[in-house]
Amino acid sequence: MQKWIALGLLSLALVGAAAERRLNVYTPRRDGVARVRVLVAAWQYSEFQGPDRDLARAIRAFEDRHPDIDIDLRIMPEGNEITLMLPWRAGMTPFDLLLLVHNMSIVQNVEGGFLTPLEEYLQPELEAGLLDEFLPGYLTSCTLADPRTGEEHLYGLPFMGEIHALNYRRDVLAESGISEAELPDTWEEFEGLARRLRDPARKQYGMTFDLSTSFFTQNDYVPMLASLAGDVEDEKGRLDVSSPEAARTFRTLKRWYEEGLMPAGALTPYQAADDFRAKIAVLFPNWQSRGFWAIKGMEGGEKHIGIGPCPGSAEAGSLVAHYVGVIPKASPVAREAARVLLEAFCFDLQPGVAKAGKMSTIKYIYDRQNPESAPGAAPPEIEGLRKLVDPAHQVPDWMMSLRPTVDKGYCVPDPLTWYRVSDIVGIEFQKYLSEDVSAEEALARAKRQIDKLYE
Repeated sequence: MQKWIALGLLSLALVGAAAERRLNVYTPRRDGVARVRVLVAAWQYSEFQGPDRDLARAIRAFEDRHPDIDIDLRIMPEGNEITLMLPWRAGMTPFDLLLLVHNMSIVQNVEGGFLTPLEEYLQPELEAGLLDEFLPGYLTSCTLADPRTGEEHLYGLPFMGEIHALNYRRDVLAESGISEAELPDTWEEFEGLARRLRDPARKQYGMTFDLSTSFFTQNDYVPMLASLAGDVEDEKGRLDVSSPEAARTFRTLKRWYEEGLMPAGALTPYQAADDFRAKIAVLFPNWQSRGFWAIKGMEGGEKHIGIGPCPGSAEAGSLVAHYVGVIPKASPVAREAARVLLEAFCFDLQPGVAKAGKMSTIKYIYDRQNPESAPGAAPPEIEGLRKLVDPAHQVPDWMMSLRPTVDKGYCVPDPLTWYRVSDIVGIEFQKYLSEDVSAEEALARAKRQIDKLYE
């Protein structure tokens, strides 16, 4: 059935592409002007079109600098990215620049042979040190080996990031007489502070996590495992589910839940974020966007909500997710699309990225605010890019505090199998919560299932 559905979607895509050509809806070049079709996810568009309309401004500014390039912005509905790959198999594409909606996608697209390398189109900037301008954690998977030749190529550039952080109720700490200087650096300190903050009379919990099967592995297991073991991969490059630290992670999270340090809603997807916003839970390790949304959702939010480094991240780094711009091989205007990606999204839009509560991916926007690491002179190719960043914009203090942990940032292992691996570990943890078995036994069941994925 799935095969016939895929064939049907491919047929529709081909018919649409043929109709577009026949009706002259899309002409790559006309009267000396190249038309670059840029596809952004609906949620990306809405976030960057906030009160300052940064996306529209960046596009207009680019077109003013490059009158020979016209940007055709197209909006992608949620969950449709995979279907957009179907025309690529036929050498067609409805867009020239795709802003990927998650960091696993670039690996899938490279494996499929769908992407064009960027070196040819950005050679002057790359030779001048372009990649050194990005925070290293967000470059993960941007350079990959062509599965057919084995040669490594740069297939994408990150325009936006996220990072695992400690979201906390600044107002509750103040009410409890606890200074923000006492925020935890380790998970042991995290537990101690959570116990101090637990107040059954007020139905206040010291911590919460998203323990649901959908998000447990990514948001809870991996960050704690990294801080305890220093890495999240085993000797085969797969997610570590067999080390002593893996078992300790399972035991610790189960004990915290059973001892009532977190509300029962931690088992329900997204409920942890609601409990945090409702002042039911004080400490919430999760993506920094959860704290930012909480800030935006209440009057004077900065007085109530804080965001800072997650326990253990100073040494182990933080889990990061990056959103990458890529160009399909079928694009007839790849050179112009690479220019749009580099200038409009990777540099000019960065203040808009920060205003949307996401992590800016370039060092310059942070270093220029830090007297100890102010950027010096750069080659003209790089200096020209830096000048595109609004000199008046200041990233918030919480974002500055997270930047050092991005320098050591890491991503989840083996993106091609990640969704299935994540489901396996999340389900086994849920079973472990209700069963009288050891953490080692629960993880051994997960390992057997994960190993089968590679057989």
